[in-house]
Parts: sequence; C-alpha cells; structure tokens
Amino acid sequence: MFKKLIIASMLVSLPLVATESIGIVTKVTDGDTLHVMIGKKEEKVRILYIDTPEKYSGSKLDKDAKKAGISANDEQELGKLASGYASKFFQNGDKVVIESEKKDQYGRLLATVNKNGVNYSKQIIKDGYACIYKKASYPGELEKALKSAKDEKKGLWSINYDVMNKLCK
Repeated sequence: MFKKLIIASMLVSLPLVATESIGIVTKVTDGDTLHVMIGKKEEKVRILYIDTPEKYSGSKLDKDAKKAGISANDEQELGKLASGYASKFFQNGDKVVIESEKKDQYGRLLATVNKNGVNYSKQIIKDGYACIYKKASYPGELEKALKSAKDEKKGLWSINYDVMNKLCK
C-alpha cells in the first residue's frame, strides 16, 4: 500500500509532457487563434504566450478596452491588423508543427505553433503585432522581442503606440 502511495504521488508531481503533432492550417480566426487539421480532426488552437488586440465586437473587447483605459474602436482596429498579420503568416494549407500540453475551458488546444522552423509567438511579438500573455508563465526571450518591437516602433507600435503600451502592461 505504501509503495503504491509513493508511486502515485510521484506520478502526480511529474510535469505534463507536450504532444507534438503535424497539422494543416484550415482557418485563421484572429491574431492568436487558428483552426488546424490534425489527422482527421480539425482543432481550434489558441496560440500560447501571446495576446493580440480583440478583432471582434463583444463583451471581451469591451472588458479589455475598459481595463486598459482605451476605446474599444481603437483596440478593434489594431485587432483587425493583428489578424491580418496572422493571415499573411499562415495560409490555408500550410503545414505546421503544433506542440500542445492541454485544452482550455473552451476546448481549444493551448499550443505553440511553428511554421518552417519559425516560432509564431516569438515572431508576431518581434514584428510588433502582439503582446506577451502574462497571466501564465512564458519564455523569457519574449521580453527581449517585445522590447525591441516597442523601441523600434514596429507593427502596431508604429500605428498607435499609446494603445499598445496600455494593452501590453
């Protein structure tokens, strides 16, 4: 009995192991969400470590804008541009590598996405179209990419620096 208890406690303390899959992009929803065909199943993928301005009207946009002290229209305009960035980066039919640990409460895979060896999360931040999602742990290298985009006023930083500065706090 004691042996089983020790083994069970060891298993619980082990970190989650990420699953790597090859997928085909079927749709870009917005700057931080894709649909990917993995095997015979289409999955909605929420890309880890990033947060892009909201593209769609609704309570999420209103809540985020209010929290940041900005207008919903300003955020939505930047959200459309971030979504456009994603649509240029990912084309329907692109082959991607998905590394996922789990699904969120909405059934989306939480995953990193790489295309042709390029990590999308790092690239979109570096190009100035996303903030770091700071409600969870993230790779430290993203801070350098964000600082560079901000300092060089890349992407959305060149369009509305003040709004991006408030969104990326």
